[in-house]
Amino acid sequence: MGTGTLTVDTRETTRAAPRIGGLSTLKGLVLYGAILTFAGIYIDFIVKISFAKAGTHPVLDATLISTAAALSGVLGSAFALEIGTTTDDGSTNPTLSAAIDGASNKQQKTVARIWQALSLDPRDVSSASWPKTFGIWVYAIVASAVAVTYVLNQNETPSAIKALAVAFAGYVIALVTAAYKTAG
Repeated sequence: MGTGTLTVDTRETTRAAPRIGGLSTLKGLVLYGAILTFAGIYIDFIVKISFAKAGTHPVLDATLISTAAALSGVLGSAFALEIGTTTDDGSTNPTLSAAIDGASNKQQKTVARIWQALSLDPRDVSSASWPKTFGIWVYAIVASAVAVTYVLNQNETPSAIKALAVAFAGYVIALVTAAYKTAG
């Protein structure tokens, strides 16, 4: 065979961009919407249960209970899977990172930080996703509040909410366990 030269392409490789611009921001907004809806529904339940007449169950809309159960299951499962995982390079937002690093004035920095707050994908592998972080904290707080409400108001808590409170307690235990595993 002949001798030839080996050429190596030293140009920076670019990552394929999603076909939909702003998809990471859209996903972040959807997550914020889901977690705020989840929190709003459960806070309403907590208030109604806490102020219910002793020994009576408050009237809770069955559709809201179903919606709350669906949101708690989807969000809880997603957050449980996220705890303790690391971010791979393909799950980052390099355009956001460049915008933050390249911001030279207060307006550009503000726009970049708002973008970061809305983007589901973190700017790099060493940064956190703000929507996911917010979601996990709100979920843990609301789940704990529902479990405490159930414990303090057992006779006033409807059966459907009791079942959700027990599931929440399990999620909170999983979050705490994962926190101790990753801390050590």
